[in-house]
Amino acid sequence: MEFAVLRFAICFIGCAGATYYDLFNRRNVPSWLTYSLVALGALFTLASLNINVIASNGLVALVIFVFGYILYRTGQIGGADVLVFVSIALLLPEAPQSIFLQAQSQLGLPFVVSVFVLSGMLAVFGIFLQYMPATIYDIARGEKVSISPSQVLLAAATLVFYAAFLYYLNGIAELPQTQIVVFAAVVVCATSLFAFKDHISDRYMIRMVGIDEIDEEDILAVEKMDPRLVSRYKLDKLLTLKEIEKLKKIGKKKKFPVYKEMPVFMPYVFIALAVALLFGNPLAYLYPMGMLG
Repeated sequence: MEFAVLRFAICFIGCAGATYYDLFNRRNVPSWLTYSLVALGALFTLASLNINVIASNGLVALVIFVFGYILYRTGQIGGADVLVFVSIALLLPEAPQSIFLQAQSQLGLPFVVSVFVLSGMLAVFGIFLQYMPATIYDIARGEKVSISPSQVLLAAATLVFYAAFLYYLNGIAELPQTQIVVFAAVVVCATSLFAFKDHISDRYMIRMVGIDEIDEEDILAVEKMDPRLVSRYKLDKLLTLKEIEKLKKIGKKKKFPVYKEMPVFMPYVFIALAVALLFGNPLAYLYPMGMLG
C-alpha cells in the first residue's frame, strides 16, 4: 500500500479530531473534517493509478456507506460516523503495520471491517458501564423498572444465537478460552442493555425539549409520542430540517421527546485504530484459531 505511514497518520489524526468534537462539541463533528477525510481517501485511491485497486476500494467504501446510511437513518449512529468509516475504507484498505507485532495474520477482509467490529464491541462495553450501574442502583433503591416482553424475547434470542454461533465455531476450530470469555462478555452486556433499554432511554437519554433546543440530526423518540400524531405528520426518527419543520407545524411551544443524551461513538473508533497500530489487526485476535488466512 503506497504512502502507508502517511495514510495512517491522516486517518489517525482525523479520527482524533472527530473524537474531540464528539466528546466536547455535543456530538457535533464538523462537516469540513469528515468530508476532508473522505476526499483525501479518494485522492490516495485514485493516485494508485491501478484500476483493480480503485474498483476494489471504491466498492468497499460504497458498501460501508450504504450500510452506514441505513444505521444513520434509523438513528443508530451519526452521519459523521458513517463518513469516518468510509474514509477508513479508502485510506486504509489494509491493516497498518503494528508497532509490537512484526508477523501479522491476513484475514482477507477489508481493514474497516475490523475497526467496525472492535469499535462496536468497545461501544457495548462502554455503554454498559455508562448506564447499567445507575440502572442497578435505581432497582436497589426500589424504583420501578419495567421490562417489556419484547425486550425479554430479544435478550433471550440473543443468548440463543450466541450459543448456536459458539457451537458452530467450535465445530470448525477449537476456540481459545480468551475468545470465549470476550464473546460471552459482549453478549452479557448487550443482552442487559436490551433488557433495560426502555428504562435507560427514558431515564438517561431522552429529554423533553422545545423547538429551539432541537438540533439537526437529533433523534426523535417517536415511540414516546402519540402514534396518531406520528402517522398524521409522517414523522421520522432522524430530525432533518424537513422533520423539524413538521414539528413546528405541530406546535412551536410544544415539547418533544428527543434523544439528547445519546452516547458517543467516535472514541471507540479511535481506540480501535490505536489498538491496530500497537498490536495489529484486532479481528485476528477474535477470529477462530486455525481459520486464519
